[in-house]
Amino acid sequence: MSHVKRTQIRQALVVASMVACTVLAAAVPSHAANISFSFSGTVGNVLGEVFSPGGTGSNGFGSSLPVSGTFVFNSATPDSNTGNNNIGRYNGAIQSLTVNVGNYTATYSPPPGTSFIRVVNNPSGDTYHLEVNGLTGPSVNGRAPSGFEFTLQDPSGNAFTNDSLPTTPPSLSSFASNQWRLIFNGVGHRVQGALTSLVPLPASVWLFAAGLIALVGLGSRGLIARKDS
Repeated sequence: MSHVKRTQIRQALVVASMVACTVLAAAVPSHAANISFSFSGTVGNVLGEVFSPGGTGSNGFGSSLPVSGTFVFNSATPDSNTGNNNIGRYNGAIQSLTVNVGNYTATYSPPPGTSFIRVVNNPSGDTYHLEVNGLTGPSVNGRAPSGFEFTLQDPSGNAFTNDSLPTTPPSLSSFASNQWRLIFNGVGHRVQGALTSLVPLPASVWLFAAGLIALVGLGSRGLIARKDS
């Protein structure tokens, strides 16, 4: 391979890596308002017709099944409850949600469903409540999924300093109690339990991908350089 051709290849790899880094890094601000959380927990109670002894999820729910999921919310969602400085309500904040209970999965995305996050900062107690309505998923024992919610409560009122929408996950250790609920059509048909983790999925994965591409480009450049010697 001629020296000129090797130089051209090196330049092309470097340019491609720089372009990829620029594109991916530029994508981060455009998604900066969207924040992803993951959560996990366990089933504590199954109520109504979705209960099945020893059920694993899709065939009905039994107790002690694992729960996991992710949700994406828009941190720039405005507070619709501007008349109350202690209670923030952020309508339509949830962009997507997936919840897995055992081998059962339900998802949410607007429209047609509705969602909100409520943040209560009050000396008599703080609350973080997420709720979606309009889930999509298979029916269980003839009952279709309708909603998902979880509530974190701190009677001491020390979990929050204001009613703004948090951009980092509330620490479960800051709340005296928490409960999640997967709700099915009808009255009293639901699966519920407690959360054991609530953690962010960082947007930095975009920058990691960009850096990985750059490293691949630099590695290829080094390989060519070794071939030159």
